[in-house]
Amino acid sequence: MSVFREYYYNKQIRNYVKQFMAVFAGMRVQVGWNEDKEPRLISIPIAFASRDRVVAHLLTDNTQTKPLRLPMFSASLSGVEMAPELRKGITTERRKTFMPTGGLFPDDFKVVQQRMPVPYRATMDLHMFASNQDQHMQILEQILMLFDPILQIQTSDDMFDWTQITTIELTGVNLEEVVPIAADRRIIQTTLNFNFPIYISAPVDVHDKYVRDIYVRVGAVSQAADTSEEIIAELDAQGIPYDLYFTLDDIVLPND
Repeated sequence: MSVFREYYYNKQIRNYVKQFMAVFAGMRVQVGWNEDKEPRLISIPIAFASRDRVVAHLLTDNTQTKPLRLPMFSASLSGVEMAPELRKGITTERRKTFMPTGGLFPDDFKVVQQRMPVPYRATMDLHMFASNQDQHMQILEQILMLFDPILQIQTSDDMFDWTQITTIELTGVNLEEVVPIAADRRIIQTTLNFNFPIYISAPVDVHDKYVRDIYVRVGAVSQAADTSEEIIAELDAQGIPYDLYFTLDDIVLPND
């Protein structure tokens, strides 16, 4: 028996974090307001706050004195809590039928069996770093325009994914300005707190266990036969056979 028989990992929490970071990817600020340079737009990179130690050393060229490129974003997952108010049933299952594109009926007819996902509330923090107040105000204004205070996002385009729509809510803005001792360079830091529901889904069972043929037996039985086993025993004793009542060949499909 394989040791991975009961193992299931679908990167669901990881994908939620990536979708959160994608909201802020591509934001830009305007720089170059002086006599020598024309104004231009630069992109703001975003990274996950928890980095592998080896990767972090490589990005800083194995030195602690490499200056930090500003402006930039850093995202972190700060908490996950149960959300009982979002439950729509416990151990509830849904079954849906579908035909794959190009499939033939009834051989390619499938049944999808899904279990109700478990809802949670995730707390994400977006750390915003800027070197001056002009950059800081530009970034903050762009973010505050998005949230009113909720932003709806789509996490997937799977036709059977009933958790593909979720919302991100802005719950707090914390301003902080750090001025290093005996240095002129400063870092303006703002932390924005977000809350959004996430759903953890169990594996989907896809099968073709549907009724293809229906057989019936018509006969007279005594009143003493109470159970299905007793009824079948009396019909067997009378020699009444099963008759094919319905088959999938009886279904008439409309012509295209």
